[in-house]
Amino acid sequence: MGFIRVGALVGSLMLLVATLVALVDHRSDPYSEQDMRVQTAAAMASNSVQDTVLRARAVLTVSTANTSPEELLATFGATVEACVGPRCSGPDLAALSTFGSAASKSLPTVAVVDSASNSVLVLAQTPALTSSIQLPLNAVIDAFALQHILELDVDVNVKPSDSEAPPEVASIANEPGQRVAVAQISEPLDGGSLLVITSVESIAGSGADTSGPYVIVLGLGTILVALAGRMFLAERRNLERRATTDELTGLANRREFERQSEEAIEMAGRFGTGLCIMLIDLNGFKQINDTRGHQFGDSVLAECADRLVGALRDTDLVARWGGDEFVVILPGLVEANAVRDSAERIAAAMSSAPMAGDVLVSGSIGAALFPRHGSDFVALMQAADVAMYEAKTTGVTHRLASTVEAESSLPADRRKSAGG
Repeated sequence: MGFIRVGALVGSLMLLVATLVALVDHRSDPYSEQDMRVQTAAAMASNSVQDTVLRARAVLTVSTANTSPEELLATFGATVEACVGPRCSGPDLAALSTFGSAASKSLPTVAVVDSASNSVLVLAQTPALTSSIQLPLNAVIDAFALQHILELDVDVNVKPSDSEAPPEVASIANEPGQRVAVAQISEPLDGGSLLVITSVESIAGSGADTSGPYVIVLGLGTILVALAGRMFLAERRNLERRATTDELTGLANRREFERQSEEAIEMAGRFGTGLCIMLIDLNGFKQINDTRGHQFGDSVLAECADRLVGALRDTDLVARWGGDEFVVILPGLVEANAVRDSAERIAAAMSSAPMAGDVLVSGSIGAALFPRHGSDFVALMQAADVAMYEAKTTGVTHRLASTVEAESSLPADRRKSAGG
């Protein structure tokens, strides 16, 4: 998708340059003013369509089973439809002719053209949830872009195409009584493509001084560059999110947890506020994977992540450490009683009801306090790992680390993982 944004920015800059050239030479071509209007409108409409589909993908990516269809639609302000699992804002989108083929693609999000309903269908799939948004083709150009297209006095139409050709610069056609620009869009779609068609009534110019419309086009070209810049920023935020987030659970990943923990430890040392690190290991998870399958196991991990978030304070951070292990940092905890209360609240949230199907899952929790059990992240994680291992082997739900050397209490394989 990064190529789309590069193409949008380059195309917008090319439009500005082309407009400047046309402003100097427009008297020699009676159609130049009309051509510039339809090309500008086509470029603006194409960028808007791509941005709308990308926004639909992004909205679905962060949806959960608790998200309502109406919440998905709030960002569009148009007559779109959405479904979250079996709940739909209108018709069941699973009935669309393209739903089955879209769902069969092994992608986190899929966007396909549904010619039968003149719409774009966007799906997000996880083992536990399928969400979808239907974007009618008359709603894929946002209000901001549509307003400026109308100010150019240009008609615009978006329709499905039988071709899946790559995006191309809008070409000009001279149809009876009209000047028409046609642009092909196949990205960020995963199936089918769209035609963006813009047109004006064909009336040859007189060659008089008509610089005014070109100034307008230059201004609109500047807007296109701004829109392309916004797309770049959105892509950068998406890349940052992917670099710091565990894809399955939506929690912080191991690298991001290490970074934030080291910052929290530095702050706790500076202000003497203390903190606690907990390591949580799911009991019997390997057996669940072996007997129920990895997809069922993924559902257990995702549900466990949601329960951990619900059991913690807004100031706490929970992350997936790897496999069936989760880690938590709780700033401000300095007393054993507070650690016990937090651990018991987490354990209760995890085992209060089946995680998936009829499967109840408990966890073994090891906790370490800064600076009592370690002065840096590695030492605290090692102490928490020892405590977690002791809790698991003794059958208790949680254990606070002791001040005894941690590493000597661990088997060799646990010593290796505790060291990072």
